[in-house]
Amino acid sequence: MLSDDADVRAVLIHGAGTSIGLAVGREFVRRGTIVALYDAARPAQTAAIVRELSAEGGALDLSELPLDEGDVELNLAGIAERCGRLDALVNLFVPSGETGVADLQSYALKLYQRDLAAAAIIALYNNNGMIVNQFLLASSFADTELGHCVAAARGAIAGMTRTLGIRHARLGVRVTGLLVGLLDAPEIKLLASERVLASTTPLQRWAEPVDVAKCLAFLVLDSGYITGQLWVMDGGLTAGGNGF
Repeated sequence: MLSDDADVRAVLIHGAGTSIGLAVGREFVRRGTIVALYDAARPAQTAAIVRELSAEGGALDLSELPLDEGDVELNLAGIAERCGRLDALVNLFVPSGETGVADLQSYALKLYQRDLAAAAIIALYNNNGMIVNQFLLASSFADTELGHCVAAARGAIAGMTRTLGIRHARLGVRVTGLLVGLLDAPEIKLLASERVLASTTPLQRWAEPVDVAKCLAFLVLDSGYITGQLWVMDGGLTAGGNGF
């Protein structure tokens, strides 16, 4: 158990072994939150991030624990015990070069199962807990096969965010989504087409991982009446006439 201080909130970051995970973890640590990082697909990267964050505050690497296999609610209860509590779940989505249709279908299903199970655990520790599903706009992957897959998965995530926002409200747990447009992260730029790489937004820049981190921290730590909604953070991309 990392902490028994009832005033210190604990956040589980799923999919944390990326540059976005580092930025999000750092922002939560900066805000005085216990951060548990989980990424079974990127254990080495996650371990390195935890070592870096441990010098700044409370951070745990829980990637060795089961989470999405078997009894997900029981697995989350074990994670909460390791942290001392669990107030929020942040799900980060960052694809790799191997991500395909089957992977995104599996991702959406596992995300639903995880979000469904998490509410009962979070409600034990907080009567205004939060689950946030971060995803990406398909425009980041225009001209690639991944773009079509991301667009389809986005629809599923939008639906589950609304449905679970209503379902979990009775437990005092809110559910939101954050859709990110063009993101200046190495994992994203590696997959983007030349046309996308040459594009910009009305704000004349791409989002940075720290932008994502600050928005997620607001939703988890500062908002108190937001649920069932998908927020779009794209620098005005979908409001402009730039072809995306």
